[in-house]
Formats: sequence, structure tokens, C-alpha cells
Amino acid sequence: MVIITIAIILAWLITAVILIRRNRRHIRRLQFLSDAIAGGDFSFTFPERGRWRQDRATAESLNRIRDMLNRTRQEIIDKERYYAQVLESVHTGIVAFDEKGFVTQTNKAAAALFGLPVLTHIRQLDQVSNGLADTLLLSAAGDNHTLTIHDGESTRQLSIQVSQSRIRDRNIRILAVNDIHNELDNKEIDSWISLTRVLTHEIMNSVSPITSLSESLRELVPDKNSELYKGLDVIHSTGTGIEGFVESYRQFTHIPTPSPSLFYVRGLVERSVRLAQGVPENHRIEFRWSTIPEDMLLHADENLVGRVLNNLLKNAVEAIGENDGWVDVRAFLNEREDVVIEVSNSGEPIPPEVEERIFIPFFTTKTGGSGIGLSISRQIMRLSGGTLTLRTRPNTTFIMTFGG
Repeated sequence: MVIITIAIILAWLITAVILIRRNRRHIRRLQFLSDAIAGGDFSFTFPERGRWRQDRATAESLNRIRDMLNRTRQEIIDKERYYAQVLESVHTGIVAFDEKGFVTQTNKAAAALFGLPVLTHIRQLDQVSNGLADTLLLSAAGDNHTLTIHDGESTRQLSIQVSQSRIRDRNIRILAVNDIHNELDNKEIDSWISLTRVLTHEIMNSVSPITSLSESLRELVPDKNSELYKGLDVIHSTGTGIEGFVESYRQFTHIPTPSPSLFYVRGLVERSVRLAQGVPENHRIEFRWSTIPEDMLLHADENLVGRVLNNLLKNAVEAIGENDGWVDVRAFLNEREDVVIEVSNSGEPIPPEVEERIFIPFFTTKTGGSGIGLSISRQIMRLSGGTLTLRTRPNTTFIMTFGG
């Protein structure tokens, strides 16, 4: 009986030892699994061959857990890549930063809008505008800010919208940054167009009957040398002149709808430059031009775009005046793959007070000028889905950007 009891106890002890060893083995496997996953290593495999069925089942379960976690990790990586590509493809600047101001996510558009090569901390925005970082750090979700930036080459008016999220126990503020300068310009153009349409309509309605009536009365006067005839002739000539004057302004509100097609930018630039070179008065001016790449294509109305380019070349020549000088036309692709055509000249710099008003309809510094050439050019660019802007340093440069 004693022997049997001792045997039973030994069996229990052996079983307990085996169970403890197996339990320790399982614990080591779980620790290895946890450490490997924490380190991002999914290359391990637990052997599924063994003497014990339970060990094999445990290994199979751990391998399935590894595979599921690896698939989930890969899906997260793929989604992050996708969202990163989407973030880089939009023109809206996105900046996400934590409570300490460290930037956790941003895109190239944000850096470009703020004029910074890289953005890693919100304090860098103080380089753009003094105190901007503190303003954004103290902003709450739903706040909106506007910021005007003059960098010597262009003017950007930024709209900054603030939202907030909580990620991994951290409060993250998200900035959506947009350049609304062009949007404001478009609204201003719309206002000018509406005003011009009303004025030209009312003026033509008043002048046309006077012109027509004076012409009819003039024909009824037999003596062509009489004061009456001369007076009617003056009235008719003045009315005709006013009609021609008003008709020139109608061009601003009656630009034909663009008929876009694909064409080579090089051919357009070359034709426009050769046309300007062919004017005898321009022999003293050196014309330079380039297109990079040479086979660059543009989808737009070639005639309307040529009209804008010819007008810019004409203005460049007039800016040089009677002096010797140069006009440079450059066509290239910017960092966003937009087609850009720049027209620069060596003339006198444009004064700041003129620069601010140069695109306003009817504003001109030229004797006898109508003040609608640049307004019409900007309207054509707007209808073509592009922009026309001015850069005054280091030389006066008008910039046509398609897709901007």
C-alpha cells in the first residue's frame, strides 16, 4: 500500500513538473511573441511539430495571431501611404501639431504657402509673421485666421482654419491653410464686370439715339457750311467717339468663351516673340526666350493665351521706352507641374503705389491708355483656369500660371 501511495505521489510530481515546464515554455513563447511584435519583427515562426498535441495547437494559434497582426500592420502601413499621397496631392496646406508645438504631420503645400523649406515646429511660423505661433497654439477648434504675406515676389493672403483631434492620448490641432488671394481677386473682377456692364449699357442707351438723330438732322441741312450743320457734325462726331470709347470697355465684359485644345507652348512663345521683334521700333531691344521642356504641352485656348502674351510683350517694350534693354520670356513647369510663362523686362521698376492698382480696370499711367489691357489679360487667364500675377524683384515680371 505504501508503495502504491509513493508511486501515485511520484506520478503527480512528474506530471506537475511536466506541466510547469510546458507552462514555462508557453510563457516564454508568449513573451517572445510580445517582444517581437513590439519591435516590429514578424519574421519568426513557432515550430508546429512536437510530441505533444497541445504544444502543436499552441504553436499554430500563436502563428495565426502573428499572421493576423502582420496583416493588420500591413493594412495600416498601406493606408498611411495612401493618405500621405492624398495629402501631398491637394493644394490645401495641412499642418498637425501637438500641445508642445511639434509638427506631427504636414505636406508640401503647407511649407510652400508659408514660404518655408521645412516645417517641424510651430515656432518656425514666427519667421513668417511675428506672434503667429502663439496665436495658433492658443487657438481652439473652429477658429479662423487670415494672414497676408509679402515676400518681395508675390502676395499671398492665407486663410487658416483650426480643428482638433485626440490621438493616442495627445491633443492634436490641425490647420487647413488656403491661399484666398485669387479668390478675392475673382470676386473683385466679378464686381468690376457687373459695374462695367451697367455703365456701358446705360451710356450706349443714351448716346446711340443722339448719334443717330444728329446724323439724320445733319442730312436735312442743305448748307454744309452753315453753323447748324457744323454744330450737328460736332455732336455726331462726339457721339461716335463716345461709342467707340465705350465699345473698347465692352471687351472687358465680353471675352469669348475659351475653346481649349492641346498645343505646344514653344510654338506659341516663338511666334509671339518674333511678332514683337518684327516691329521696327523694337530693334534696340534684345528678345530672349526659352521653353523647358521643349515639348511642353498646354491645354487652353491658344488664340486667347497668345492675346495675353502679346499684350505682356507690348507692355514690356513700352516699359523700356526709348532706351536699350531686353525682354525675357521663360516657359517652364513649376514644382506642381503647372505650366508657367514669365515675361520680364529691364525697364524701370514699377512704383509700389502703381503695383497695388495695376490690375484694376481703367487704371493706367499711359497717356491715352484705356487701362483695360491687363484687366482683360487677367480675365482671360481666369477663364482659362489660370492666374496672372506680378513680381517686381529683381526685375518687373508678369507671370502666367495655368492650373494655379
